[in-house]
Amino acid sequence: MIAKIGNGESATKYEQKVTVKAAPYDIYDEDYEAYLFCHFVGEGHGYEENGVKVATGEQMFFALADVGEGFKFKDMNGSTMGNLKPVLKSTVGEKGVRDPFICRSPEGDTFYLIATDLSVYNRGSWNNNNGASKFTITGSHSITLWESHDLVNWTDARLIEVAREDAGMAWAPEMIYNDETGEYVIFFSSTILNEERNSILERDCIYYTTTRDFVHFGETKKFLKNQPYPNGQEDPRKGQDSPNATNNNERKIIDASVMKIDDYYYCAAKDGDNHEENGGILIQRTKNLLDIDSWEKVMNLADAGFKAENNRNADNTCLEGPEWFHFNQADRANPDVDEIGLMADFYANTSVGYIPWKTTDIEDTNNSSGSWSRLSSSEFSWDNQTKRHGTILRITAAEAELLKEHFPISK
Repeated sequence: MIAKIGNGESATKYEQKVTVKAAPYDIYDEDYEAYLFCHFVGEGHGYEENGVKVATGEQMFFALADVGEGFKFKDMNGSTMGNLKPVLKSTVGEKGVRDPFICRSPEGDTFYLIATDLSVYNRGSWNNNNGASKFTITGSHSITLWESHDLVNWTDARLIEVAREDAGMAWAPEMIYNDETGEYVIFFSSTILNEERNSILERDCIYYTTTRDFVHFGETKKFLKNQPYPNGQEDPRKGQDSPNATNNNERKIIDASVMKIDDYYYCAAKDGDNHEENGGILIQRTKNLLDIDSWEKVMNLADAGFKAENNRNADNTCLEGPEWFHFNQADRANPDVDEIGLMADFYANTSVGYIPWKTTDIEDTNNSSGSWSRLSSSEFSWDNQTKRHGTILRITAAEAELLKEHFPISK
């Protein structure tokens, strides 16, 4: 690009190289033919180099369900459990990432990958930090962000601060584009601390901020409400992790995932800590995304009659990290009828990994219409590498080919 800047009789010629991005192109439902799974592996993997801990399992790994292979994933980048090779590494913050979420911009030309800025490995394990309690007081206020225009060339990781000043952490971030305001809504789990920042004042809940450019952010506010214990009861383990909390009569709520279907936004979240009764994988809906009072309960996943592994109820006592996704046309019973996927991480046994369900009607609350079903072992596979709290993106055949060129399928 050449520009001339003039003032009277004098003029200056200025030449600058610029890159002009290709115009965004429309992507339709039938264009999606494969899936990309972004995930981390776990906190038990790493090494020390010159006295510095390096987390290898708490980084970004990719798996691909290729065209024609249905919902069956293969690990990428030559990575195996015995030789971890993440696609992306965090060099910022705690130098480890967990709980990723990936989305495509509404224009279709940009991908955003966000994740929790946390390395349990570098912090010395859960057990050395009073379980998760210390982490929810001393956690990062930022999340980690990568950006890409093609899924293979990514910006360097950078931190974006999202939590309130008095928060204890920012965990399990996800986001959704609000087409009514033209903003991305980034939501995540936080605790709120006392003035001394040594005790939890408000137990885990979901908060949000907004952005148009991932540089400037709106005020952080509460996104969802905690659900009360029945009959005014309090946390049966009150005093162990949040003795001074003002909301001990409410269950924790974490790991929110949101998708829009027609006029409604549907949220799935883990309602209740591992030990808390009456919780579950809670599904709520609203027409007004940022009106905290407008959310209404649809169902708990267990209401549909499902069990998890080992005959355990499909609830908060063994499941976390629920994630929505759409199935591609080729993988639906009827290509013309949308099928929604909901998977949850069976944290009670990491060798199990994610359990996936599907439905053609989220509001078939007791499955009386048979719209909900759990995928059989012949309908999906995660390959050999452990997949913890991950995210699934539908992609095109061309995008799948490009990914394989840069991050070959592991042998």
